[in-house]
Amino acid sequence: MSRIFVIDDEAAMGENIQRILKSAETAVSAFSDPAKGLAQALANPPDLVLLDLRMPGMSGEEVFARLHEAHPGLPIVFLTAFGSVEGAVLAIRNGAFDYLQKPFEREDLLLVVKRALAHATLEHEVERLKGRLEALGETDAPQSRNAVMLEQTEKGRRAAATDATVMILGESGTGKEVMARYIHSQSRRKGGPFVPVECNAMPGSLIESELFGYERGAFTGADRLKKGLIESADGGTLFLDEIGDLGVELQSRLFRFVEERELRRLGGLEPVRVDCRILCATNQDLPAKIKAGTFREELYYRLGVVTVKLPPLRERPEDIPHLARFFLERFSRRYGKSLAAAPRFYEALLRQTWPGNVRHLRNVMEKLTALHPGGTLEPEDLAEDFPVAEAATNLASLPWKEARERYLESFERSYAQALLARCEGNVSAAAREAGVDRKTFYALLKREKEA
Repeated sequence: MSRIFVIDDEAAMGENIQRILKSAETAVSAFSDPAKGLAQALANPPDLVLLDLRMPGMSGEEVFARLHEAHPGLPIVFLTAFGSVEGAVLAIRNGAFDYLQKPFEREDLLLVVKRALAHATLEHEVERLKGRLEALGETDAPQSRNAVMLEQTEKGRRAAATDATVMILGESGTGKEVMARYIHSQSRRKGGPFVPVECNAMPGSLIESELFGYERGAFTGADRLKKGLIESADGGTLFLDEIGDLGVELQSRLFRFVEERELRRLGGLEPVRVDCRILCATNQDLPAKIKAGTFREELYYRLGVVTVKLPPLRERPEDIPHLARFFLERFSRRYGKSLAAAPRFYEALLRQTWPGNVRHLRNVMEKLTALHPGGTLEPEDLAEDFPVAEAATNLASLPWKEARERYLESFERSYAQALLARCEGNVSAAAREAGVDRKTFYALLKREKEA
């Protein structure tokens, strides 16, 4: 049911509007006291407010300003006399939905109310979807508290304002596609498609036709024209993931497209213009591949106008508890769970090396959330994912000096990890509590793990 407030000092006007709009789908409340109507609308906002412009005690402009500040998505329609139309027009420029000039026809009232309620429904749906995305953790920006990661994210944001090609480097699982989607979301092309292409997922015999498309009759079985993935990115962003796995011959075709922004479909003669932004990513050492003759040097420089390098998770210790908490909240909402994690749980996470980086941590947190009956996550919950090695070093079998070194290293690392977890991943705060500088604290965290 739609809820409508009428705020007009003339009680007869409110009663008349109530009669016109009364239906099974609409509830209309009329307020002749603007202060009371404002208080009710602030506390429990309706779907639409019909607001008189000129009222004693509190003007319609004042009520509008308060309501619009508190609930900017709430549609407000001004009711105005002939002499104050200019004020209503000014209010529309400041965010009001529309105005009706008194005396108005019944049909005009019904039409503007219908339009305003449709607008309100759309606003509610947008907010609902936005809230759902946030609840699931599907945010636009990469999640990090690490200085290097934040610096690289800012670099990506600055590059997003241009159409420069960006090469995103990093180990598997560090979040290269997340960064690519972030750059797309910050660009002028955010309303266009984001087309990811996994260069290592398609057989060599298929990837050319998948990328560039083909004309009817180009080869046996080509019974229709098919646009390729590059063409489907027109007006948006093309993301070439694991570009290092692309064959040398295809690299030549891709280089021509990057240079000219034109392609020819397989079997085609006419060039096809494609307006898209190009982002790419790899976990490989492309300079080494260039020396080996398996990656074209000119393509490397053309694709890497801007380079964003994502550090592995093991070099971002402050992000481990932060991301774990982020994923725990995300998956708790998704699976309808009510879960928390003990400080010792985060300490246990910090003791791991995370070879699969953020993707590894995400998968562990999703599995734990899905299977846990509820309550609090403890270090013991990680036993299946990180079993304790049975052949632990027997310090007693070592010379005193070596045993002492190893014991102290283990103590320093465990102390730093526990302190970092207690400070919720804030390295500066942990370093202050430990009485050392950030550089020294990082050194404690990076002690080699005992076998």
